[in-house]
Amino acid sequence: MTALLRKFWFEPPVRAVLLLTALMLSVLAGGTAFLMYDMRQRELEYARSEISTLSRILAEQTARTLDGVTMALRGAQDRLSDEIGQQLELDSFPVMALLKARAEGLPQYSSMFVLDTSGVVMNSTLLGTRPGFSEADRDYFTTLARQDEGVIVSQLYRRRFDGEWTFYLSARLADRSGNFRGVVAAAVVVNYFESFYRRLDLRFGKQIQLINARGNLVASFPSDMDRVDQPVKGAPTFPGAADPAGTVVVTETVEGVNRFVAYHPVPRYPFLIGVVVDQDSALVSWPMTARPIVLGAGIVAVLLLAASCGVLWSMRRRALMARALEDSEERLRGMVESVMDAIVTIDEDLSVVLFNRAAEHMFGVQADDALGKPFDRLLAGESRGAYHAIVGRRRNSGEPHARRGRAELTARHADGREFSADATFSSTETQGRRFLTVVLRDLTERKRIETHLRETNRQLQELSTALQRVREDERAGIAREMHDELGQRLTAIKLELSWLGGRLPGERADLQDKVGAIKEQLNQTIASVRRITYELRPLILDDLGLRAAISWLTDDFSRRTGIELVLDMDDDEPERGSAEATTLFRVLQESLTNVTKYAQASTVWVAYRRDGDDWCLSVRDDGVGFVLDAANQAGFGLLGMRERIRLVQGTFAIHSTPGDGTAIDATVPAGQ
Repeated sequence: MTALLRKFWFEPPVRAVLLLTALMLSVLAGGTAFLMYDMRQRELEYARSEISTLSRILAEQTARTLDGVTMALRGAQDRLSDEIGQQLELDSFPVMALLKARAEGLPQYSSMFVLDTSGVVMNSTLLGTRPGFSEADRDYFTTLARQDEGVIVSQLYRRRFDGEWTFYLSARLADRSGNFRGVVAAAVVVNYFESFYRRLDLRFGKQIQLINARGNLVASFPSDMDRVDQPVKGAPTFPGAADPAGTVVVTETVEGVNRFVAYHPVPRYPFLIGVVVDQDSALVSWPMTARPIVLGAGIVAVLLLAASCGVLWSMRRRALMARALEDSEERLRGMVESVMDAIVTIDEDLSVVLFNRAAEHMFGVQADDALGKPFDRLLAGESRGAYHAIVGRRRNSGEPHARRGRAELTARHADGREFSADATFSSTETQGRRFLTVVLRDLTERKRIETHLRETNRQLQELSTALQRVREDERAGIAREMHDELGQRLTAIKLELSWLGGRLPGERADLQDKVGAIKEQLNQTIASVRRITYELRPLILDDLGLRAAISWLTDDFSRRTGIELVLDMDDDEPERGSAEATTLFRVLQESLTNVTKYAQASTVWVAYRRDGDDWCLSVRDDGVGFVLDAANQAGFGLLGMRERIRLVQGTFAIHSTPGDGTAIDATVPAGQ
């Protein structure tokens, strides 16, 4: 056999197939690698284009934001420079009203204010009139104090009164003679831009930077306040870094991470917008696109290998045919003899032609004594009819390979003992002759175990029912004791404490406060006792019935959780304190607990009604739902609800799909 295989692998046709297969796999691997590389470059190019477009859009949006500030500033400048405005004192109330009118409705800046010729703040929408500090050292004042340069944008400063990072837009004020009268300015807080960037729906991995003319960071997302007013590494020199209408995209490496940065100038203002994306984030969708291609290439490779193996297998099949047949027959004989189940084969005359060792042990008959004799002599009288009916159906089916059949027969041991056996029948036709094979398995031990298990389950169910009843009785007793005894004693203590507080001297405020604090703690204790009592067993369930208990439970659920609850109840209800009422209340209680813990729902619908001879309870929510599988349904909460419903002979069903909420339906027979 080994020599035959060695000679086979050196045959010229076999070597040709192997060489062709290796060549095709090499071409497939090279083409797939080239395609992956090309797709990767396209993803990177798309990321560069995307951040370039985003930087241009953000630059235009930033320009429009600052245009709003400029327009408001120009309006205030014009009004303070006309004939009426020049007559107003800069610290007067009309000036403040003018500033507030211009600033109203514009979230871009936090305040608008005016400075006199010495740089002292005279009026501010944020601080009022004459706040009393000087801005004479700020560039937005000193520049305009020398000459009129229109609206200028200052560098970054920390505001004197709150330390917020701020830059200012300012314009010059002149008197009737054209002399310097002061400056009107608007403060733009850096946090505005960071909050604006935070609201944008950015793909994972993108960063935004707002950079001023000095190349320092003004605002960023994600926020990094420690880097504000610090130089941005790699930023182009402003303003000649790019065409005002163009974008510069640079590639850089920061802390070992490759990333792309698109810089775009803000029109009309000395700022740059930088949008950053790291290479890993740019390629985040590439694996999802590449994976099907690699999988497809792998499938093609597997198919190639399978085809080659098929050809090789076909080529070597003839060389191994004879040996394979011999091995097959030997294995078959060994398997039949080693199988633990009894195997008996009968021919068309219903005589035994095969009787393995397991059959000898099962029936206590040697194979030599069973071969050539009818099989029904090994069956009890009541099973012989079933056996002949099965054999007759298979004999009349006309199919060469009839489907398998199964039956439970009563067999007879050689010592006269009868036992149950599971029999599987299958027929086949060989060389024009039909054979029926019967596989038998002794059921004596299994039946004994099944009987024991049924009895054990019955006892466990009875024990569970008793434990559930005892638990409810104990909880009801504890709840009533806490309500009647502990609740009354706490109420009495509260009355005594109120009596004591009313008799304290009025000048002893410290004692009055202490009594108030004790009363507050006592109120909290009473509330805790009431809550624990209701959680153990609401006395309202026994005193007022199920409908009142459901109303209390749903109202308390809505009040605690803030979840809207829609309640639909019939007027009919079970007997107060009955097992049906307790079961339905506990199922509803556990369902609402699960909604609070897991559902993340906004609305819950509870329906309670009588439907013929059944009490029906339905709880539905619009939450996240979950996958119904054996693991989830085995949770203690669901298991407890199922067990409660089973104990009163009811039905329990749960329906849930991820994203579509959860529905629980329980029915309890009204007559139980």
